[in-house]
Amino acid sequence: MFAALLPKSAPFFEMLEEQNSLLRRMAELLAEMLEEHGRKDDVHKEIAIIEDRADYLHSRIIRALSQTFITPIDREDILRINQEQEEAMDCLQTLSTRLHIFEFSRTRFPARQLARTVVNMVDLTTLMLQGLACRKDCHKTRAFRTLRGECDMLLAVGLAEVMDVQQEITPDVLMLVIKWSQIYERMGGLVDQIVHLAETIEEAVLKNV
Repeated sequence: MFAALLPKSAPFFEMLEEQNSLLRRMAELLAEMLEEHGRKDDVHKEIAIIEDRADYLHSRIIRALSQTFITPIDREDILRINQEQEEAMDCLQTLSTRLHIFEFSRTRFPARQLARTVVNMVDLTTLMLQGLACRKDCHKTRAFRTLRGECDMLLAVGLAEVMDVQQEITPDVLMLVIKWSQIYERMGGLVDQIVHLAETIEEAVLKNV
C-alpha cells in the first residue's frame, strides 16, 4: 500500500532516446541535403518539422524533472544530456538553413563526407544512451576519437580546397568562398557539440555503470 503512494519516476531514458532518434534523423537529412539537390527544399522543411518536435520534447523533459522526486540517474545528468542533444539539433537546423539559403550549384566532397561522419558519431551516442539505460558498459571513447580525427582532417581539407581559388577573383567567386567558409565553420561547431554530448553521456556512464 505504502509503495503505491511513492512518486513514480518519469520515463526519462525513453524520452532521451526518443530525443536522440530525432537528432539522428536530422543528421541523416543533413547528409541527404548535401547529396540530393532535387529534394533540398523538402529536406529543409522536414528538418524544421523535426526540430519543432524536438523543442517540445526538450521542454517536456525539463517539466518532468521539475515534477519528479525520484530519477533513475542524477537529475543533473538527465538535464545536461537533454540540453546537449537540443543544442546539437539547433546546430543542425542552423546549418540546414544556411545550405538552403546559399543555394549552391554543387556541393563539395569534404562537406558530404563530414555529414556522413556526423551520422556515425550520432550512432555512437545512441549506443551509449542505450547502454546507460541498461546499466551496461558502453564506453565509445576510442571510436569517437577516431571519428573526431576524421572530421578535423575533412574540415582542414575542405577549407584548403575553398581557399585554393584557381580562377580570377571576382565578386561571385569571393562570395562563394565566404559562403563555404561559413558552412565549414558551422559544421565544425556541430562536430564540437556532438563531442560535448558524447562526453556528457560518458560522464553519466562512469557514475552509473
